[in-house]
Amino acid sequence: MTPSRRLTPRPQDEALTALEAGKVGLPPQLRDFFYFLLQNTKEGYFADPKYGGNHGMQAWVHIGFPGAHGSYAEWVNNYNADYPLSPVSISGERA
Repeated sequence: MTPSRRLTPRPQDEALTALEAGKVGLPPQLRDFFYFLLQNTKEGYFADPKYGGNHGMQAWVHIGFPGAHGSYAEWVNNYNADYPLSPVSISGERA
């Protein structure tokens, strides 16, 4: 792709938003591929790093998800309180 045909971030977001909203007429196989790609991207972004996505658990850090800690029993009644520990992967890696 030549540099003149590349989209800057704003038009990229607009194009993806239009695709997601179904505002772009695509043949069924391309439309289905877009939804499949979108779903796989979400799964990779939020997955445990053990499965190849979410490098360094940065998605979990971003949304405040604590990961695979062994027990949350002491936090069951702490409503609207931030969990103080960083995320932990299934393999025990910490963010």
